Amino acid sequence: MEDETTFIFRSRVEPGSRFWEGLRLSAAFVGMDHIPMIVFMDDAVRGLLPGALPLRQLWEYLKTTADLAGIYVLDIDMEEAHFKLSDLDPELNVKMITLDELAERVSENRVVAIF
Repeated sequence: MEDETTFIFRSRVEPGSRFWEGLRLSAAFVGMDHIPMIVFMDDAVRGLLPGALPLRQLWEYLKTTADLAGIYVLDIDMEEAHFKLSDLDPELNVKMITLDELAERVSENRVVAIF
Protein backbone atom coordinates (compact mmCIF):
# COMPACT_ATOMS: atom_id res chain seq x y z
CA MET A 1 0.00 0.00 0.00
CA GLU A 2 1.20 3.49 -0.83
CA ASP A 3 -0.21 5.24 2.21
CA GLU A 4 2.09 5.31 5.19
CA THR A 5 0.03 7.76 7.22
CA THR A 6 -3.65 8.10 8.07
CA PHE A 7 -5.25 11.13 9.67
CA ILE A 8 -8.57 10.43 11.34
CA PHE A 9 -10.75 13.41 12.18
CA ARG A 10 -13.20 12.80 15.04
CA SER A 11 -13.36 16.13 16.92
CA ARG A 12 -16.04 18.76 16.72
CA VAL A 13 -15.58 21.74 14.47
CA GLU A 14 -14.88 24.36 17.14
CA PRO A 15 -12.38 27.23 17.29
CA GLY A 16 -9.01 25.97 18.50
CA SER A 17 -10.09 22.32 18.44
CA ARG A 18 -7.97 19.36 17.42
CA PHE A 19 -10.01 19.39 14.22
CA TRP A 20 -8.49 22.75 13.25
CA GLU A 21 -4.96 21.61 14.06
CA GLY A 22 -5.50 18.45 12.03
CA LEU A 23 -6.55 20.47 9.00
CA ARG A 24 -3.42 22.56 9.22
CA LEU A 25 -1.24 19.49 9.60
CA SER A 26 -2.89 17.59 6.75
CA ALA A 27 -2.39 20.57 4.42
CA ALA A 28 1.26 20.75 5.52
CA PHE A 29 1.78 17.05 4.80
CA VAL A 30 0.24 17.43 1.36
CA GLY A 31 2.43 20.48 0.76
CA MET A 32 5.51 18.39 1.55
CA ASP A 33 4.33 15.76 -0.96
CA HIS A 34 3.59 13.21 1.78
CA ILE A 35 0.00 12.31 1.01
CA PRO A 36 -1.87 10.86 4.01
CA MET A 37 -5.17 9.05 3.89
CA ILE A 38 -7.80 11.40 5.40
CA VAL A 39 -10.88 9.94 7.12
CA PHE A 40 -13.71 11.82 8.82
CA MET A 41 -15.87 10.15 11.45
CA ASP A 42 -17.94 10.91 14.55
CA ASP A 43 -18.43 14.65 15.20
CA ALA A 44 -15.97 15.66 12.48
CA VAL A 45 -18.37 14.58 9.72
CA ARG A 46 -20.25 17.85 10.26
CA GLY A 47 -17.12 19.69 9.15
CA LEU A 48 -17.76 18.39 5.63
CA LEU A 49 -21.13 20.13 5.31
CA PRO A 50 -21.28 23.23 3.11
CA GLY A 51 -20.44 26.33 5.16
CA ALA A 52 -19.47 24.34 8.26
CA LEU A 53 -16.05 25.93 8.69
CA PRO A 54 -16.19 29.46 10.12
CA LEU A 55 -12.87 30.61 8.65
CA ARG A 56 -12.19 30.67 4.92
CA GLN A 57 -8.57 29.65 5.55
CA LEU A 58 -9.71 26.39 7.21
CA TRP A 59 -11.96 25.59 4.27
CA GLU A 60 -9.02 26.20 1.94
CA TYR A 61 -6.88 23.75 3.95
CA LEU A 62 -9.69 21.21 3.66
CA LYS A 63 -10.18 21.83 -0.06
CA THR A 64 -6.45 21.55 -0.79
CA THR A 65 -6.30 18.30 1.14
CA ALA A 66 -9.38 16.99 -0.66
CA ASP A 67 -7.97 17.87 -4.07
CA LEU A 68 -4.55 16.32 -3.51
CA ALA A 69 -5.16 13.50 -1.04
CA GLY A 70 -8.88 12.77 -1.20
CA ILE A 71 -11.23 12.58 1.75
CA TYR A 72 -13.14 9.59 3.08
CA VAL A 73 -16.04 9.48 5.48
CA LEU A 74 -16.99 6.47 7.57
CA ASP A 75 -20.26 5.00 6.32
CA ILE A 76 -21.72 4.16 9.74
CA ASP A 77 -21.23 7.73 10.96
CA MET A 78 -23.04 9.04 7.89
CA GLU A 79 -25.94 6.69 8.65
CA GLU A 80 -26.05 7.69 12.32
CA ALA A 81 -26.08 11.39 11.42
CA HIS A 82 -28.73 10.74 8.74
CA PHE A 83 -26.48 12.26 6.07
CA LYS A 84 -26.01 11.25 2.45
CA LEU A 85 -22.93 12.03 0.37
CA SER A 86 -25.06 14.59 -1.47
CA ASP A 87 -25.45 16.52 1.84
CA LEU A 88 -21.68 17.10 2.03
CA ASP A 89 -19.84 19.95 0.30
CA PRO A 90 -19.75 18.84 -3.36
CA GLU A 91 -16.42 20.62 -3.95
CA LEU A 92 -14.72 18.16 -1.59
CA ASN A 93 -15.64 15.02 -3.58
CA VAL A 94 -15.88 12.90 -0.42
CA LYS A 95 -15.86 9.11 -0.75
CA MET A 96 -17.45 6.60 1.62
CA ILE A 97 -15.39 3.93 3.41
CA THR A 98 -16.51 1.03 5.60
CA LEU A 99 -15.06 0.23 9.00
CA ASP A 100 -13.54 -2.98 7.62
CA GLU A 101 -11.84 -1.11 4.77
CA LEU A 102 -10.53 1.48 7.21
CA ALA A 103 -9.20 -1.19 9.57
CA GLU A 104 -7.40 -2.92 6.71
CA ARG A 105 -5.77 0.30 5.51
CA VAL A 106 -4.79 1.43 9.00
CA SER A 107 -3.20 -1.95 9.72
CA GLU A 108 -0.78 -1.28 6.85
CA ASN A 109 0.16 2.25 8.01
CA ARG A 110 3.24 3.31 9.90
CA VAL A 111 1.51 6.36 11.47
CA VAL A 112 -2.10 7.02 12.47
CA ALA A 113 -2.99 10.40 13.96
CA ILE A 114 -6.40 11.15 15.43
CA PHE A 115 -7.70 14.69 15.69
